[in-house]
Amino acid sequence: MSKSWLCIGLVLLCGGVRPAGGQTSKLTLLDHADSLVALVIDGEDVRELSGHVQIRQENVTILCDRAVRFLSSGKVLLTGHVIVHDDSMTITAPRGVYFRDTRHAEAYDRVTLDDGVSHVEADFGAYDVDPRIAFFSSRVVARDTSSVLTADTMTYERNRKLMHAMGRVRVINEQDAVTISGGDLIHDGVARSSRVTLSPVLVKYDSTTGGAIDTLIVHSRVMESYQDSTRRLRATDSVVFVRKDLAGRAGSVLFHTAGDSLELRRSPILWYQETQVTGDSINVYLKKRILDRILVMGTAFAVSRSDSSHPERFDQLAGETLTMQFRDRVLRQIDVDVHAFSVYHLYEDSLANGLNKASGDRIIMFFADGRAKSIRVAGGVEGQYYPEPMVHRREREYQLPGLLWRVDRPRLRAPMQKEVVQ
Repeated sequence: MSKSWLCIGLVLLCGGVRPAGGQTSKLTLLDHADSLVALVIDGEDVRELSGHVQIRQENVTILCDRAVRFLSSGKVLLTGHVIVHDDSMTITAPRGVYFRDTRHAEAYDRVTLDDGVSHVEADFGAYDVDPRIAFFSSRVVARDTSSVLTADTMTYERNRKLMHAMGRVRVINEQDAVTISGGDLIHDGVARSSRVTLSPVLVKYDSTTGGAIDTLIVHSRVMESYQDSTRRLRATDSVVFVRKDLAGRAGSVLFHTAGDSLELRRSPILWYQETQVTGDSINVYLKKRILDRILVMGTAFAVSRSDSSHPERFDQLAGETLTMQFRDRVLRQIDVDVHAFSVYHLYEDSLANGLNKASGDRIIMFFADGRAKSIRVAGGVEGQYYPEPMVHRREREYQLPGLLWRVDRPRLRAPMQKEVVQ
């Protein structure tokens, strides 16, 4: 028998008959098998193929060591080095099943998918050829050029380059030293953006001078990351973050991953050590991951306890804009511009000695060892000194309008330093 007659015979034995109307979705071709055995199982004609099996249906090619083909139902059982090709995508697994009529494939026992962009591994995988949608479950791991994702389940839409991971989702970006976890993630490969919901948490590790690790932890209800020309991450709705001496709360926080800055919006509040800052919006700037400057815009207010032995006394600064400047990780001065006001408590030999209350176009407060040491007022200066007898037990009478000392500062939970007390 010639080779052409042998191929035609194998096609007929496998049930690959072209349906009426020219449709080809049910046409299955056997390109190769070392052996073929005709069987009947539960009343259905079956063909058992073994040895370098290669089956083709339109653009789908299946390779395996052994295949059992049910001619009527169109189901094909696949075992041994199973490989499914669909254009640029390849699925591999120890065993699987392919359904001719629905063009649906399933794979078991540690499945891998690779399409040149993403590499996915899982205990179970399923693939629908026509919509080009893959589903994975159990110990799912997905990798691309910059990150690794793990989850309980994942759906991958190849046409839209859309990935949806669910259940114990965790994304590690080694380039930015960032880990994000949550319960649900949607990644848009076209827009190069991701959205994490269901209690998302971000942990970022930064190495500091001397080799120490400074950890940033962020909690919110929604986190969105963008990997386009400017890498950034936006946390929204009940945002809480902590980083060593820095902590904050806001309705929205934008982190510029590569640009070393944070933008706090919607009722932001920021703490640096024992200084509390509020305003309409707050920007935090770093240099080489080290705190450099904090800019507060609109209804700016900074307050700190003037002395630990006098918890009822607060040094206060208020104005339209406020800038905190740092050097060598230490707060050096606070500048307040436009309608600036200050309340500054005085001490002599650690004993309370009244306060100064001043206003002007600009006020600068200088710090040393974390405490306010002196103050300078410029432009339209007005000020008054109040001696200690007038201040003692009457501290609230000298508070600036808008002062609200918050006691809900987020802090790292010892000893793990990976959880936040909210």
